[in-house]
Amino acid sequence: MNTSDTPSAPTSLLGALDALRGPGNLLLMAVGGAAAGLLMAMAVGSAVHGGRLTVLIALLLAWLVGTTAYCAVSLRQWRRRHGGNAPGLLAAVTGGFPLAVKVLLALILLFVAVLVVVLAACLLFLLTQIPGIGPALDHLVFPLVAVVMGIALYALGFIAAPLATVAACDGRSITGIVATVLLVVRKRLFDTALRGMLLNLVALAVIALATGIVTAGVLSASAVQHAVHIGHAAPAYAGHYGGYGDDGMGDPGFGGPAAGLMAMTAGLRNVAASASVLYFLAISLGLVVLAAGWVVIFEETVQDLDPRALEARLRAQAERARQGARAAQDKATRLARESAARAQPPAPDTAVRRDEPPPGAG
Repeated sequence: MNTSDTPSAPTSLLGALDALRGPGNLLLMAVGGAAAGLLMAMAVGSAVHGGRLTVLIALLLAWLVGTTAYCAVSLRQWRRRHGGNAPGLLAAVTGGFPLAVKVLLALILLFVAVLVVVLAACLLFLLTQIPGIGPALDHLVFPLVAVVMGIALYALGFIAAPLATVAACDGRSITGIVATVLLVVRKRLFDTALRGMLLNLVALAVIALATGIVTAGVLSASAVQHAVHIGHAAPAYAGHYGGYGDDGMGDPGFGGPAAGLMAMTAGLRNVAASASVLYFLAISLGLVVLAAGWVVIFEETVQDLDPRALEARLRAQAERARQGARAAQDKATRLARESAARAQPPAPDTAVRRDEPPPGAG
């Protein structure tokens, strides 16, 4: 795709609304979000009762389930935009789970990179404690560290996860996902961040529109439902409690309002349960738009970037680190053996020399 043929960001991001045409994406996101919410509730319950391991397992499973649903929607949109048929719901879920695991491992590596940045910042701040030149260095080090850490944290929190998801859908390895994210942060950070903000506005607009429609429908439907329930159920309640004009205790005029109030209360519980499901679906629509929109952002941002050189350097650095760790482990094992050998007392010499007579011999 040529740069001149690339549509502008607002127009191209509106293409993410195509993901809402079928119910499959919404179903995947809603079911995955509901399952993740249940696991989060289990984690909260385990935290109250003090089960730390259960909390960690539940949080990890909640993240994997929610990310699997997100990856499944992204995978369907990626296949559809590249001329293929979108996989079915079951195929999307089975394909989304390994993608979620790859995204998790890539995010762990990126988090380690952020920790390296924090460690470097600590070392720089130690230099500012040198007497004499420390205060002057502080005026240079602090702005530099603030900018670098701000970029690293923003990229990790708002850009890394969605870009890593689409990169995984593209079939890239874990190292390739990390290299792609780092390359985008180095060369296309502001472009990608601005497109992400515009996409968030589009998703919020979708959620607001869906919420408004749901609210109008809930209010009107509940009004009609209450009118029907009061008119239909009140005679039954009134007959059970003594009629419209008698509450069964000789107090005329109380049975009818009480029966209507009971019918209205039962209807409100049903309305609240149904409305919560509808509002959850409205939020799921926005998440579907986010997943589809980041596919568009990935295509427009990474189309002319080649992360293979950076990926090769990352692989070489990882291999050197692995070899260094293996050498350090072998050296530590060898030193431990030598120390154990030196600490062991020598075996006593119990052999009797032939030229010396045994004790007591004449």
